[in-house]
Amino acid sequence: MANPKNRGKNSNLRVFLTILLVVAAISVMIKLNRNFNFSVTVPLTFENLGDDQILKSASTDQVNVKGKASGYDYFKYRFFSQKFPIDLSQLQQNKGKAYYVFNAEEDALEGSLTGSDITSFQPDTVFFDLDKNFEKRVPVIPEYAISFAAGYGSLEGFKVDPDTITLRGPQSELDTITRVYTEAIRFENVRNSVSDSLQLSFNAAIPMVEIKPDKVLYSLSVDKFTEGSVSVPLQLINVPSNVTAKVFPKRIHVIFNVNLSNYELVKSSDFKVVVDFDQVESLSTSLTPEVKEAPSYVRDIRLSESTVQYLLVK
Repeated sequence: MANPKNRGKNSNLRVFLTILLVVAAISVMIKLNRNFNFSVTVPLTFENLGDDQILKSASTDQVNVKGKASGYDYFKYRFFSQKFPIDLSQLQQNKGKAYYVFNAEEDALEGSLTGSDITSFQPDTVFFDLDKNFEKRVPVIPEYAISFAAGYGSLEGFKVDPDTITLRGPQSELDTITRVYTEAIRFENVRNSVSDSLQLSFNAAIPMVEIKPDKVLYSLSVDKFTEGSVSVPLQLINVPSNVTAKVFPKRIHVIFNVNLSNYELVKSSDFKVVVDFDQVESLSTSLTPEVKEAPSYVRDIRLSESTVQYLLVK
């Protein structure tokens, strides 16, 4: 059974602690309602940059603000992210230099300190290095490696869209850039068509230049291929006017790879293989035949003979 004296002591202690907490809370609230001097460091944000301008640098990205505010407002201010926006379209100019001057009477902080009395900004001026924004079109260079499964290939190859993009930035930077690159990608044992997007970048960091768009689509159309061949007559060109030329053999086999859907379309007349007598050497009796025309849907073209014999008859 609890001692009545101990119960009385515990009850008195709880009452004392409750009164102490209430007094402390009232004291804190009274202090928070009083005005006092504050000093805060506020990050700067830069807004309304013109489309034809680029911000190369600013002399600072934060400002220390001193002033007077209620403790209650300051207490709330410390718990929220704050910023001070500077409108770049309203900058002052002097001898080609752009700058913004803080005004303690007109400029105000955001959040709970909106109504505070500001006494000073440090620094009191922000200087800006602005440049004109130029545009330039450059090609996109895809970086990729492909290995196909046996019997598979691609007629069109690896393609990106768009294949040229627009750069925006200072003229001095754009003059050094002739192309942009895709991120590197590798395909192995490919037997199906693929497509996706790739990020664009420069070989080195160029922070003042913007890439638009900064991604391109890629596609790789894959087909099943088979080998075919046709017999094609050799055509003689640049034969001297005072001689008759003969070549042996008169026909040559053209060997190629073609996707299955186009295999039946391939004809001998689609190819043109020539022997050029401007390439004749005095000590040689052979010439190298060359494929001059072929269908767009065949690839890996080669000839059954690397050289042919010729004879000139006057």
